[in-house]
Amino acid sequence: MAQEILNSANNINQPHNVSIWFQQDWTGEFTELGDLLVDGVTLSPEFAEYRSYRNGINALRKRFLITRSATISATLAEPNIVNLQRVVFGGAVASGQTVTAYEGKHLTAGVTGLGTYVDLVDAGETDFGNITVTGLYAVTDVLEGTNLISVDILPDTDGKAYFDSTDTGIDSGDIVFVKYEISVSSLYSSEIFGATNTTIEGAARFQSRNLQGGVVQIWDLASVNLAPNGDLIYPIDAVQTVPMILTLQERSGTFGTVYTK
Repeated sequence: MAQEILNSANNINQPHNVSIWFQQDWTGEFTELGDLLVDGVTLSPEFAEYRSYRNGINALRKRFLITRSATISATLAEPNIVNLQRVVFGGAVASGQTVTAYEGKHLTAGVTGLGTYVDLVDAGETDFGNITVTGLYAVTDVLEGTNLISVDILPDTDGKAYFDSTDTGIDSGDIVFVKYEISVSSLYSSEIFGATNTTIEGAARFQSRNLQGGVVQIWDLASVNLAPNGDLIYPIDAVQTVPMILTLQERSGTFGTVYTK
């Protein structure tokens, strides 16, 4: 193709359709890491310098490339089991797991013709068939020393957990601390640091394609090592992300190829 002049609009890239595809252990299909932000492609080669006083003042005479190193930092908005397995060096993924989750909420007691109740709808719950209320406590009982119910309560199909107000001393309008358990099924699991291999590596493809007619970049990477690259945070009101770093490695005499148009 003809050389583009430096101020050509064809040299300008508005990133679009950014993705990274990974082929673990260089076998099988490439799979996408997910919805992500590429924080940066860092080329960090190292050089040896030869300096000389031959002409009276210390001057650089030659600079040699001695180390080739590069990384790609990505933040994934896909905290699925595959990405979590990679960043925690997890073992094999198992499916069909059931785990008991614990929860506690301050709820206001109500009353119907059936009796006094706390409504788990107010706690944001919907899976009432898998919930068991295990404790009711006065809001002043900060040590949770006196459970006001003697048996566990199963909520009805509307999410209302009824109890005997004469035994508990709780009246309609009172605020109580409600402890309950949720049986969560159909989970995937992977043991933390359970991988038999100490490295997660393979081929990768980093792509930035502008479908509106802009520049296309395809980085065909011969070998990368995947590792965690920061904190796994769990914000209440923001997207959870999984930070990951891809370290470029040489394979068969090459780090890969950059394609663009």
